[in-house]
Amino acid sequence: MTSPVNQIVLTINGQKHIVHNTYDADTSLIDYLRDAAHLKGTKVMCREAGCGCCVVAVDKYNPVDKTWKTQAVNSCLLPLYACDGLSVTTIEGIGNQYVGYHPIQQRLADKNGTQCGFCSPGMVMNMYSLLADDPKPSMQKVEDSFDGNICRCTGFRPILDAMKSFASDVSPELKENPIDIEDLNKSVCPRSGKVCERQWNQTVNMVFADSQWYKPTNLKDLYEILHHNRAVKTRLVFGNTGSGVFKYDGPYAVYVDIKNVTELQKYSLADSLTVGAGVSLTVLIEILEEASRHKATTYSYCSILAAHIRKIANVPVRNAGCWAGNLMLKHRHHDFPSDIFAMMETVGALLTIGTNDSTQTCSLQEFLKLDMAGELIVSISLPQLSADVFIRTYKIMPRSQNAHAYVNAGFCMKLNKGSNYKIDAPVAIVYGGINTGFIHAHQTEQFLLGKNLTDEATIQGAMSILSTELQPDYNPVLASVEYRKSLAMALLYKYILNVCSDVVSDRYQSGGLPLERPLSSGKQTYSTDPTKYPLTEPILKVKATMQTSGEVEYINDIHSLPGELHAAFVVSTQGNATLDGFDDTEAKKMPGYVKLITASDIPAGGVNNFMPVGPKEEIFCSGQILYAGQAVALVVADTQLHADEAARAVKVKYKDVKAPILTIDEAIQQKSFYDKPTDDVKEGNAEAAISSAEVKVAGHFSISDQYHFQMETQISIANPKEDCMEIYASTQWMDFTQQAVSKALGISNNKVDVHIRRLGGAYGSKITRNFQISAASALAAYVTKRPVRLMLNLNTNMEMVGRRFPYKAEYEVGVTKEGILQGVKITFYADFGASEGDSGVDVAMQAADNAYYCANWHMIPVAVKTNTPSTTACRSPGTLPGIFITENIMEHVAKALNMDPTKFKQLNLYKKDQVTPVGMPLKYCSLTSLYERLTASAEVQQRMEQIQTYNKANRWKKRGLSVVPMKFGVVWAGGAYNVIVSIFNGDGTVGVQHGGIELGQGIDTKVIQVCAYSLGISMDKVTTKPVSIVPNANSITTGGSISSELNCKAVMECCEQLNQRIAPVRQKMKEPYTWEDLISKCYSEAVDLTARYYVYPHQDYAFQYNSYGVTCAEVSMDVLTGENQVDRVDILFDCGDSINPDIDIGQVEGAFVMGLGYCMLEKTKYDPVTGQNLTSGTWEYKPPTSKDIPIDFRIELLKDAPNPVGVLGSKASGEPPLCMSCSVLFAAKHAVEAARDEIGQDTYFELDSPATVDVLQTKCLVQPSQFVLKD
Repeated sequence: MTSPVNQIVLTINGQKHIVHNTYDADTSLIDYLRDAAHLKGTKVMCREAGCGCCVVAVDKYNPVDKTWKTQAVNSCLLPLYACDGLSVTTIEGIGNQYVGYHPIQQRLADKNGTQCGFCSPGMVMNMYSLLADDPKPSMQKVEDSFDGNICRCTGFRPILDAMKSFASDVSPELKENPIDIEDLNKSVCPRSGKVCERQWNQTVNMVFADSQWYKPTNLKDLYEILHHNRAVKTRLVFGNTGSGVFKYDGPYAVYVDIKNVTELQKYSLADSLTVGAGVSLTVLIEILEEASRHKATTYSYCSILAAHIRKIANVPVRNAGCWAGNLMLKHRHHDFPSDIFAMMETVGALLTIGTNDSTQTCSLQEFLKLDMAGELIVSISLPQLSADVFIRTYKIMPRSQNAHAYVNAGFCMKLNKGSNYKIDAPVAIVYGGINTGFIHAHQTEQFLLGKNLTDEATIQGAMSILSTELQPDYNPVLASVEYRKSLAMALLYKYILNVCSDVVSDRYQSGGLPLERPLSSGKQTYSTDPTKYPLTEPILKVKATMQTSGEVEYINDIHSLPGELHAAFVVSTQGNATLDGFDDTEAKKMPGYVKLITASDIPAGGVNNFMPVGPKEEIFCSGQILYAGQAVALVVADTQLHADEAARAVKVKYKDVKAPILTIDEAIQQKSFYDKPTDDVKEGNAEAAISSAEVKVAGHFSISDQYHFQMETQISIANPKEDCMEIYASTQWMDFTQQAVSKALGISNNKVDVHIRRLGGAYGSKITRNFQISAASALAAYVTKRPVRLMLNLNTNMEMVGRRFPYKAEYEVGVTKEGILQGVKITFYADFGASEGDSGVDVAMQAADNAYYCANWHMIPVAVKTNTPSTTACRSPGTLPGIFITENIMEHVAKALNMDPTKFKQLNLYKKDQVTPVGMPLKYCSLTSLYERLTASAEVQQRMEQIQTYNKANRWKKRGLSVVPMKFGVVWAGGAYNVIVSIFNGDGTVGVQHGGIELGQGIDTKVIQVCAYSLGISMDKVTTKPVSIVPNANSITTGGSISSELNCKAVMECCEQLNQRIAPVRQKMKEPYTWEDLISKCYSEAVDLTARYYVYPHQDYAFQYNSYGVTCAEVSMDVLTGENQVDRVDILFDCGDSINPDIDIGQVEGAFVMGLGYCMLEKTKYDPVTGQNLTSGTWEYKPPTSKDIPIDFRIELLKDAPNPVGVLGSKASGEPPLCMSCSVLFAAKHAVEAARDEIGQDTYFELDSPATVDVLQTKCLVQPSQFVLKD
């Protein structure tokens, strides 16, 4: 072996970094970037390569063709010591406010593609990497490249528009100036034009306290290392992407970086296609596509495999991970649904396995049985197959991209078309996702040999045998047994429809084809009034470019304080038990461990309760465990990773373990309720009206929860000072955070200082839920007498912190035969989880009338207690479920009346001056005109006719359309904010410190617009300052869609005070004079240039005003699989006179897409035995991605509609549009109805939320007896 070195060398933004064994062997690049290189622009959230906020650009050397290639990779998974020889470019390396912004940074900001900004650096670096590799990509390639980036704020449309503006085929409406080629690759020397010199091929051997790291550069050395270490746990490292799925497979004694082993990166297209084990998935796609082009007679099937691989994970993961690593995951975890395994087994590929003294060839099935200790996958060989061998592979996922399969499958058959599709060998029917041991449907394969594939008897016989072979195992985190079996059979039928298409009737043809998603596009329509500028002006967010360049500072970007420690919660793994102590023996052995903190460490005078008011919620469990994931202790260590590791090592002891109650139905059955949370809402006599109605309808409807998926997880930094505890918290409620900390420590409020600059997303998750995090970090700081940073990792955040309330509604409705509502009665079962502290059921009832007048209402609240985290506010916490439930009722009643739901809803719309069940007269109601306008502009009638025609012409593809109106009540009562505006005499600039917190909604920008307008100065003279506890004391939470407008109102009042003080001086000034002259003169005359205003509005009714809107959604669905896509969405929204249309459009789009996830994708699943959250990461929990949004997304803000009771004529925009997202679910339901109509089952059925892929297919009642080729 070549003499190894004991260091690695990498380049970061052009600077050389030499790294010794200072860090742990499994340290990731992201931690080195942020903690050692102090480059905080790259963010970290999931550590699973599932969110994309950690993406950086890496120049990787290919030792085969001796070229460097720039690729996007996830720095959260890439080990630091695997970066030897790499050139890394971070967001800081391409542009900033001092040297100028990179065109990508600028354009993302200009296109309104950043809101909270936490995801923006990852978005930019993903695009930077794409352009560095391909300066002229197509728009399709651009859209395809963002499958690994999550944005919860924007709804993706503006991000995609910004990035597509760089495409070679950019559409005229997106076209911008072309990018300078020199901006594409910062590794190119500006003087020579050549790639900077980099060292890549050194051999490395580093020794750590408990492990070793090797980097060989040839196969011989690699074999020696494996042979020498065959008795210890060894990890081969290529991209380390598998650790995003199986995080805790370690620890390992030996790590071996194989990226630079030249022999493993070669491929050959000679007698067979042979690909080395060190080929990444991205390169494998290129190789397969090359084979299909240049060896079309024998390798045409490779294009099918390439297309399938594009569905594996996402671009950065495919760039970093190799195909052999994917197979090794399958080898270690047989339940892993490996797509590489399924497709390669389908085509009969063979693996070459090597050791230091021999090689062997084996099938993929044989590989699973091998002992791979000391052995290595060397290569894979794909066979030559003639053109009459038909191969198709499938992957059906819970989301359009970046998701594992419900079921994956591959089919291979030799077919003689001239002999009625007679089947000859080879025949392969391969499945993943059925059960751990099931791979081939051997009996079905044998049955099909020699038969004619197009014979009905053959198809039905095969289905009958396959039905007996398919025995899916039950796993609570997977889709149902019934769905996976039905889907597996449907995929075989889909294969038959596809390969036998020339004998399949027209109506069945589309069943053999996937849903094709075209390029997405959007249209935004709004009006402005230049006479009021900067009000109503679509202005760039004030910090937009600093967000896209990674320069803005979030809580975790604050540099480490002297002596700082890190903390991590120890959480329970049982959901209903009694705490019986701890065993921290193993934790104490962990590196960096400092202390275990429990409830017993709370000082005298302090309380174990983080809720300032209302029911008690413990900081740390002191006895009764209420849910799995509940905090029981806190580990303090020297780094965050060490704290997390030590927390996992603490063993929690339990006694009196009982079965948890996890659902509303279980709680109802076991009578697990809290006291009644609020009074009924009654108007008229609903029971009597229903009893006497001509038509009566009754039913029930359930809505699941929703995880907020804020990109910045919960965090707090506590710093003990000489006279106070200083807190930097990711909280939406500074005032109560202060009280939570003071109560926990037993100190007065004025000894707790709280500071917040901005949040990386919140959506309600940080209103009350950060109190616990801040109290715990403060307690740790108090005990250790050192600063303590407590940042929850994603898994803990999802397990411990509550989410949106689940609901179940039971309803009765009376209606006339003509469709006029007579009476509505609804019982709202709201799942409060482990505590009744946060409640939104009152608002749900107040909003449940939505857009519809009825003289008689009765709404009954029931608070349900379950062994799940305490549910909490989540963007439109009450109004969303209230409207959703009523829209389901309207759909049900319309079905019972056999009436078009669109017309039934229109018949019952509120009219001006009618009164709601909560006694509010609708003085400014515009629902009727909005509804008429939207249905006309969206061409609803014509499209419904087109859909009907389409559905008749397609047996296995269906479409549906739904229209949903909305009335959203905005509550100002209790919305208190303390605001200060100061004019500085030196230059006349203005500083505003308002009581709202910037969390992506654009509050700072709107405040600056209003301040500049009110004072008559330019916006560049105004800035906002971070929220702080003294100047902004007694401000309520930022939320409820009111913070922007109420803080703007307070700023207006401050400016009015200032204008009144300035006026006498202004009258004495002689023209010409400047603003600066005026302020200087005011100062010289002792005019107070600071004004404060405490806004605390009064309202006469339940709501200050109502926002109105109407949405039309159209959905396409594959009946055989349940896959679906949103073809088009039209939203007409009454935003009043928008203060900033760009910001408000962004709020509309982002809210709607978040609601789309709520309705169609996002589902929390629990272990029925322990109550543990089984979906506590990006592997199982699936919020929308860039290809889940509407393909055609049209937003219009209602013109000329000032709000007479709002601030400057405006209305709220952050939450209302979310409430119309249920239109997508009902459009999908109408598509299901069309499928059921094919079999005479077009009757009413419940479709609860979320309507996931598996649920939709199951509701279609697909049966193998329906699998025919023609009518």
